[in-house]
Amino acid sequence: MDEILQKLKRFKKSKFPTLTIILSTNEKRVPYPSFFLTQLHDLIHKNLNANQKVYFRQDLERMEAYLNESFEREKRTVVFFASPQNLWEVLDFEFSMSPVCIASRAPYLVTIEQALKVHPKYLVLLVDREKAKFFTVTLGKVEEVYDYVSTDVPQRVKAKKVDWGRYDKIPRHIEDHLHRHLKIISELARIFVEGRKIQYILLGSHKELLPKIKSHFKYPLNKMIKGEFITELKGPQFKSDLAQKLQSRHYPF
Repeated sequence: MDEILQKLKRFKKSKFPTLTIILSTNEKRVPYPSFFLTQLHDLIHKNLNANQKVYFRQDLERMEAYLNESFEREKRTVVFFASPQNLWEVLDFEFSMSPVCIASRAPYLVTIEQALKVHPKYLVLLVDREKAKFFTVTLGKVEEVYDYVSTDVPQRVKAKKVDWGRYDKIPRHIEDHLHRHLKIISELARIFVEGRKIQYILLGSHKELLPKIKSHFKYPLNKMIKGEFITELKGPQFKSDLAQKLQSRHYPF
């Protein structure tokens, strides 16, 4: 997202007109594709003069084709940046914005920049006893993914009693490995957060692991954890839990 915005800002002093169109709805599922097509035509009619309609004719046709062929119904907003002078960029989001149609010498970025303040970048960190997954999320879209896998963490086994009421060394051995595993993850999280303008952390794991993970997070990471949920890191449940949290209106916080 940052790279796309920087690219669009380079058109700020363009000698040629650029067109910015934001189509949006508050509905969870768009009446596809008729709703956005109608909104697009209405915005064009109200905001573009005859000369602008001719100048952007091919771009407007391309927008119609995109809505008919490529747009996902689950998205509440689609934003077009276009110019016959080699500019075509499409962004879609899972939250609503104010509809816009503006022809100017630069892409109109005010609405998106305001949305960035309301929906800041955050990190989704998923952890189990063997691995961790890092996701950066900006404006409802997963942008960056990093996987960490440790081959040094044994699975949990049942402790066995020995003489004098003591337990054997297997559970202690497991906890020592887990401690090193979580310590590595906390350090990876610190490195991952640096330089990425991440504002919050959403933590997912097994119920019994969540407090242990948080105990390994030092300042400022421990203050950045704003939510947590129980999940598995594999199979349909993992994908379902993650999708639900990313689409939830409770996140970002």
